[in-house]
Amino acid sequence: MKNRTIYSFFKTSKVINSLDFGKTASHFNGAKGDNVLSSRLERQFHNSFKVVVEARGEIEMLKLTNQNILTWDDYWLDEREGVIIDPGIKHINLQRNDLIYVNMSVERKRLHTLNLEGNSDLKYLHIHKSQSLSELVLDGCTSLEQINLGLNYSYTRISAKGCKMRGQVMEQLLRDFRPVITSSGEVRGAGMFRKTSTTLLDLTGNTIDWSNRRIASKIRMLLTNNWEVRWDNPPPTEIIPLRMYAFPVESRIGIL
Repeated sequence: MKNRTIYSFFKTSKVINSLDFGKTASHFNGAKGDNVLSSRLERQFHNSFKVVVEARGEIEMLKLTNQNILTWDDYWLDEREGVIIDPGIKHINLQRNDLIYVNMSVERKRLHTLNLEGNSDLKYLHIHKSQSLSELVLDGCTSLEQINLGLNYSYTRISAKGCKMRGQVMEQLLRDFRPVITSSGEVRGAGMFRKTSTTLLDLTGNTIDWSNRRIASKIRMLLTNNWEVRWDNPPPTEIIPLRMYAFPVESRIGIL
């Protein structure tokens, strides 16, 4: 594959000195992977930067954390052609910024993980289509008002710990979440445990309104398909019976 240079922009909430950014493991932030030839930040105005990446194929990771990023419009342009493209990034890490919104309105075919942990001011998340996205992290995003996950088929883990989501926002999250992948129903271990699971929805740090039928029915459906769902306030047994998420199994611990 021939080399190409792509670029995007972001705004910051205040004037900052950018953290170390490059393509190697020694750089704190950067675009990284075997196909990355160079990556750099260029200051545009007092509160905005241009991200420039030269690569010869798929980009393994884009990491931009602790930079007071205010907005993330995930538009990437090909420097030679001047058109918006899919950058081919597999993992995006935007932890601990000042994001108000994240907008991915162009299809992302190769994106596997999106980490937005610690963006406590994040209000809007829009993902148009990302059929390979398997992991979404929203931990600590306490200001969420609108979530749109778009067309998705590959989720195995959604973590929304400590988000303090209102019922309407949790309903949006579960509405757009299509659990195509499920875990094995095999039970292992000793005592009263949930099934061993490779699929997880973590809602700890939120108060689930079990009287909301849309929320309760979606969680019940996940449990039926062997998803592990974590919560702080357990459901009434008339809504979700205990047997759907806790399983007594034969002890395999040897007694000497």
